[in-house]
Amino acid sequence: MNIFNSIILNSILILFPIIIYLVFLSINKNINKKLKKYYQLLCFLISYYLLYKYGINNILYFTSIIAICYFDNKYVIANIITFILLIMFKKYLYYILFIFLFENIIYIIKKKHKISNFIISQIYIFITIMIFLFIIKENINIVISYLFINNICLYLYEQGNLVLNSNLTFNELQNNKKLTLSLFKITHEIKNPIAVIKGYLDMLNTNNKEQVNKYIPIIKDEIQRLLTILQDFLMLNKINLDLDIMDLNMLIEDTISKLNPLLKEKNIKLKNNIIDDEIYINGDYNRLSQVIINILKNSIEAIDSKGVIKISSKIYNNSYFVTIEDNGIGMTEEVMKRMREPFYTTKNRGSGLGVSLIYEIIEAHNSKIKYYSKYGKGTKVVLEFPIYE
Repeated sequence: MNIFNSIILNSILILFPIIIYLVFLSINKNINKKLKKYYQLLCFLISYYLLYKYGINNILYFTSIIAICYFDNKYVIANIITFILLIMFKKYLYYILFIFLFENIIYIIKKKHKISNFIISQIYIFITIMIFLFIIKENINIVISYLFINNICLYLYEQGNLVLNSNLTFNELQNNKKLTLSLFKITHEIKNPIAVIKGYLDMLNTNNKEQVNKYIPIIKDEIQRLLTILQDFLMLNKINLDLDIMDLNMLIEDTISKLNPLLKEKNIKLKNNIIDDEIYINGDYNRLSQVIINILKNSIEAIDSKGVIKISSKIYNNSYFVTIEDNGIGMTEEVMKRMREPFYTTKNRGSGLGVSLIYEIIEAHNSKIKYYSKYGKGTKVVLEFPIYE
């Protein structure tokens, strides 16, 4: 076999398991360090085996794997492979022992002095070439092919690591983006129950037993909802539902009563025309309460003063439709197209996550939501829930 074919064949046999390993790492990002070390050892041993089984059976080529180990700071694996070389190539016993001793001297020097892995690998390659060229009197063609194989393998291994690190960096950025999104969601959501609590505390007269008996349970419910929101958002973007058979109309009535202070403050009239009957669905009471509160608060904020919010409902094809309509400022076509985008908002102090949350919760309930709006005329939101049978 000529030098060129030798270089190509041995390079493939050495690099194939390593490339598989790097791809595996890019897919399994959360692998623990201990398991990663075992996979690394297995990877280099497979390279060693393939080279022994199908490559040119020359000790010099096996040291290419050791050079890659040095390049990647894998001294333990380098020593294991050197030990295997001692067993396989007994006629080179003294030379391999010298290399083994040299490996550990380099390791000690590297621990005391800041020497890059690339320089360490190059020193190892240089010493190995000197031993085989001038002491063992190895064929110059084999030494040249060894030098080429090392350069090819080290270059491709370095590029593979760069791609892997770039992929991991990208995934970290994605995770950071999700974390930031979650923090914004928390900030947005906790404002609603805090606003309700503040509203009732401002109105609460502790000397008035009727007010105390009426407002304190509402405040407790809002505190519980606040704790639920914080607990759920610790799961980062994962909407957890506590599904149960519930009366949706009762939820709407409760939510309206909680928002009464805000409606009075802005002098907004709310017309409630929902069906006077119990409508049961399979849902999460607290989550759907979030949805109704968000929609109503958006309507309240869209009205300057003396506005009207209408809530109506109907049953059609075993679905319950709830419509919330206001005569506020409305939305332009551009806002309608982008309203679901995280962080997109037209409010001065808004996070741009309220509508995203509404959609997430409704879709998690296998339900539907549609927005209709005209700038300067108002907005209509239609919710569709499957009725529990």
